[in-house]
Amino acid sequence: MGAMRGFLEAVSFLTIIPVARAGMKPGPGSLGWLPAVGLLLGCVWGCFDLLSGYLFSPGLRALVDVLFLILLTGGLHLDGLADTADGLFSRRGREEALRIMKDSRIGTWGVLALVLVLGLKTLALLDLPQQGRFLSLLLVPAYGRLSMLVGLRLLPYGRGQEGIAHDLIAGSGGPHWIWWAGILLLGSLALGWPEALLLNLAFGLVLLGCLSLYSSRMGCITGDMAGALGEITETGMLVALSVRL
Repeated sequence: MGAMRGFLEAVSFLTIIPVARAGMKPGPGSLGWLPAVGLLLGCVWGCFDLLSGYLFSPGLRALVDVLFLILLTGGLHLDGLADTADGLFSRRGREEALRIMKDSRIGTWGVLALVLVLGLKTLALLDLPQQGRFLSLLLVPAYGRLSMLVGLRLLPYGRGQEGIAHDLIAGSGGPHWIWWAGILLLGSLALGWPEALLLNLAFGLVLLGCLSLYSSRMGCITGDMAGALGEITETGMLVALSVRL
């Protein structure tokens, strides 16, 4: 029952799907379920893509797919992406950068990050092959949430006792990310070796690059930074899957 509660809390927090009681906040039991929420999102996203493929031209299909995923998540991680970009590239010290990330106003770097990520996602979906497309859309959101899980487990949290991310991390032990990495790796093999290689290579490079930047620039991670990591991971993997070999 505790495991199911953790999953429902994670779904309620990361999506607009109304599965938990009003006022229920995510706790430590929710953190390990982030990739499972990604699989749920990916399944819904893949089904929607099948429908949009019948209704729209390729270009409009790609755009509508991106908008649908934003709707499913309530734009939560895009907000984190914009805040993170404003803080990271502000050329200010660590504490000032963290303060900038909490500012609800969006700056130039935030706008640029949103345009770049949404533009790349749309173009990548436009070029994403039909063969294995559903499986790709199933896996990409799961890998995105896996990157968030890894980041939150490996880097120290930067806001002390503040933020929902603190509630997620506090007391949440266990190598959840290792198990999920193995599960998603096995699932990716169904795409075929070139696609699986590109997918996992993109995941590893984006994760390593972002965590290295976070560590050197900030020495920590926050909820916003975790959301940004998920968005960048998804974008990198979609671009990798669109590479023509």
